[in-house]
Amino acid sequence: MENKSEEIARSECDVKFHDFVAKVGDLSVACHTIKMANCLYVWIGDHSKNVMNDLSFAIRSPYDKEPLTTKIMGPIANEFSSNLAKRLAKKLSIAVYVSFNVQVDNISLPGIERRLQEEFNSHPEIF
Repeated sequence: MENKSEEIARSECDVKFHDFVAKVGDLSVACHTIKMANCLYVWIGDHSKNVMNDLSFAIRSPYDKEPLTTKIMGPIANEFSSNLAKRLAKKLSIAVYVSFNVQVDNISLPGIERRLQEEFNSHPEIF
């Protein structure tokens, strides 16, 4: 029997992590992103409390203009994570998970989304 040495192809890790703090008025919100192959996970919450009480998922569909969205955990009435996941999936054309774990009002929410967009624009290596 011949002794053949096989080379194992090693692939680079496609997982990228990025953390930042979003200041919106008096509110300080921690944001953590994990970029995986064709998928993005975004955690938004209080940096002093590491909880995940909410999670939504969105993905583009070839059959509809709007991404399909589902609430995986958390109150259905709280649509912050579902709406953000839907907008990110539409913009980025990848599957998106969003965990939104901070109490905000309708005035603070656009500021958080704007800060998230600024971070994505200033750090394209996240994608």
